[in-house]
Amino acid sequence: MNEKLAEIKKRYWPPKKDQLLIVVLLGLLLAVIAIPVEKKERKQEKSESISETAADTEELDYESQMEQKLEELLGSVDGIGRVRVMLTYEGTGEKRVEKDRFQTADESREETVYEEDGSRGKAPYVISETNPKVTGVLVIAEGGGNSRIKQEILEAAQALFGIEAHKIKIMKMEGTK
Repeated sequence: MNEKLAEIKKRYWPPKKDQLLIVVLLGLLLAVIAIPVEKKERKQEKSESISETAADTEELDYESQMEQKLEELLGSVDGIGRVRVMLTYEGTGEKRVEKDRFQTADESREETVYEEDGSRGKAPYVISETNPKVTGVLVIAEGGGNSRIKQEILEAAQALFGIEAHKIKIMKMEGTK
């Protein structure tokens, strides 16, 4: 037995350059395989925390997008000039999710349907979504002192949001002639 060990030792020790290279490469390969797993878990934790606040951010995005769109539209009308807009909303909008209904002789129950998203995990399957309703409009414009411009802004806001004239306020911007 000792002779066999001595022969193996003599044959394989010290290791040849190619054998050493293979061992080093295997070590590097194992290290590379282990590293992305940790980063992926961290990304998943971050995406979970982001998805929790996504509804709040989505509402803010919708509201600010609507204000920006109205500012851009009104700002491109002749005579209005620079514009600042503020919109007020009723409620926060609504999302309807898909539900499976199970009915037996004894009971009936509903279960929410979930869709799997690679980055977020499971999320309820949304079948429809409504945005909050605009209830008031404030427009501050350079041309806000002109009665014709005021009337055009008033009519545009009524047409876009379907609200009454008394819920729309148009003012002249400070520092304009």
